[in-house]
Order: sequence, then C-alpha cells, then structure tokens
Amino acid sequence: MTSDYKEFEAKSVDEAIVAAMREFRVPFEELDIKVISEGSKGLFGLMGQKNAKIMARRLNSEAEDELKPRQVSEVEQQSPDDEDGTGSMETLNKDRETMLKANEMLTRILRLMHIDAESKINTANNYIEITGKGIGIIIGKHGKTLDALQFLLNRMVNKGLENSTRIRIDAQGYRKRHVEHLKSIAIKLGQKVKRTGQAISLEKMNPYDRRIVHLALKDDKRVDTKSVGEGLYKSIVISPRKASKS
Repeated sequence: MTSDYKEFEAKSVDEAIVAAMREFRVPFEELDIKVISEGSKGLFGLMGQKNAKIMARRLNSEAEDELKPRQVSEVEQQSPDDEDGTGSMETLNKDRETMLKANEMLTRILRLMHIDAESKINTANNYIEITGKGIGIIIGKHGKTLDALQFLLNRMVNKGLENSTRIRIDAQGYRKRHVEHLKSIAIKLGQKVKRTGQAISLEKMNPYDRRIVHLALKDDKRVDTKSVGEGLYKSIVISPRKASKS
C-alpha cells in the first residue's frame, strides 16, 4: 500500500471520489479519503464556482477479506499505561466513539425509513450488522441500497475528521452470502467457457463485485477475465485463454 495521498479535484466530492476509484482501481470501501473542500456552485451556479477537492489513498485490504474480523496486534493489546501502546489505544478509542456515533445515525435512518430493524456494532473491525424486518428493502437490488447506505453513513460520520474511520455495514450476513454466490457463479461460468470454448459476458457490476470474480478465476490457467465498458459499472467477459506459442 502506498502511504502517500493523491489529490483529486472535480465538480463535486462524489465525482472526485469516483476519479480516485478509477485511479486506484478499487471500490470506495478500499479507499482512505479526506475531504479538503466540498466546493461551491457559485452565483446562479455559474460565477465563482469552486471545485471539490479530496485526498485519497488505497487501503491495504483485499476485497475477499472484507467481512473477516480484524486481527488485533500485540501493540493494540497493550495497556493504555504502556508508553508504546498509548497511541494505538487512543486510535481504538476514537474508532469506538465514531462507531457509536455511526450506529446512532444508522438507527435514526432506519427509523425514518419506517423499517423495524436493529443494528449492532463490532468495534473490532468497524462493522455494523442490521437484523430484523424489512432487510430486503435495506439490501436493495444486488445490494445497491446497502452500498448507498454504507457510503452515506461514512460521509456523514467522517465529515470534518482529520483521520477517517472506515465503516462497513451488512444486513443479516448478506455480504458474505453475496461473495460466496459470486464465487460460485464465476467458477461455474468458467467451467462452461472451458467446455464450450465460447466467451461469456456477465451483467454490469461494481468494482467490488468485479474484483471477486477476477479473484475467483485468477488461478485458472484456461480462462481469462476482463472488465469491459465505461464508468463505475462494467461487465466482465470470461473467455478461453489462448495457448501460448512455444
């Protein structure tokens, strides 16, 4: 992981984030983002318009490890009285405070949506699990509503903070099931491509889902995977790998 932030500028913070996602080729969840300026539309949306600016860098995390609990290091296990561990404990305490704030916000959002559900936090890996009724509405088609909710909550909680806390949201284990489902589909389609010798195109996916498919087939020497299209959502084409000329 590169430790240096890169600056991105666009008409809005969202567009700047998309530019960062394209630059680093990772989904939003794998970026560490600091908002420098949210920009302004100017007079009548024309004069004096200022672009939004963000600083972003890639987090050192793999998409397939998204739902795994974070391992607590020996430094983090040290007492606050331990001079070498004080900084880490302060960071953990700040993360806990942010998670509590995030959970309060999420509870309020669910209430406004008239959804009879509750959320529980896991401060070990900055993870919130939603359970109860109306989970289908929270998840949405292909998890898009859940992704949007997670994006919104991260923006709300981390606004104005110098060091952001990356928060993950799930609904009754949907994300884990979704990952396993995508892996299963990728393997089955890879087998079909090898059997028929014909390429197969999947429906458009977000960067996170595409990464799962690519990882599921990366060790198969008989097929290739390639993202095709423009914008955030792209299709994946699984094709027979051409035999190398000796």
